[in-house]
Amino acid sequence: MDTVVLLVVVVIAFVAAELLGMRAYRRYRARKEAAFTRENVGAVYDDLQQVRARCLAEKRCFGLLADAARAAGRSEDACVVDALAEGERAHLAALEEFREPLHAEKVDAEARPPLSADVNDALREVAERIDTWSTGACCDAAARARVHGYRDIAKLYRRLQEVEQNAACICLDLAEGARPDEQLSRCPSCGLIVAGRRPAFCTTCTKPGFEFEEVLVEQHTEATFSDHRPASHREIDTQGFFVDL
Repeated sequence: MDTVVLLVVVVIAFVAAELLGMRAYRRYRARKEAAFTRENVGAVYDDLQQVRARCLAEKRCFGLLADAARAAGRSEDACVVDALAEGERAHLAALEEFREPLHAEKVDAEARPPLSADVNDALREVAERIDTWSTGACCDAAARARVHGYRDIAKLYRRLQEVEQNAACICLDLAEGARPDEQLSRCPSCGLIVAGRRPAFCTTCTKPGFEFEEVLVEQHTEATFSDHRPASHREIDTQGFFVDL
């Protein structure tokens, strides 16, 4: 009998401790969210704005690269580059989660020099720039977020780093003509592109593999810029990008 009573007391104490712990954690999260303001986060806010501007620029750059690949008759490569642009859109969507509570201001895309006329050279330039950012500025931003206690933001930066390094490798492969023979698929959450059989879970964001989207590849065509978007509807902006009118 004494054993049963002791067991009941232990269970009650355990449940009480769990409830108190959950209540304390909720209070902690509430204080953390209340403190998540532009004035309090300091450098973390600046990093978020810079990353947003950078992702906007890369998305636009990938769109330009896809157009250039199609104009060169490399429609298969263009489809892969389009998938890389979708990855940048996924980054921007993830950043929105932190932008809204901060009431962050609108940002413009980072300035980019005009790409090389040769598609392969342009792919190499983009790969080098992406790799430099992912191993440099992105790591620094993740460290600052972690130091300030924003592990969720640091985790997002680490995810961006992995996806961007993957994108840099793909760009280099396309530049060298090393296209994968296997079917490509893209994670809709983080933008990671994988070749072959879809994984059980995304290795970057743990999204279920069955949700991966197939990268549809066009057949080879002798396309030009005007075949996809009339020149009368495009102009070059001051940063050397094509923009829609």
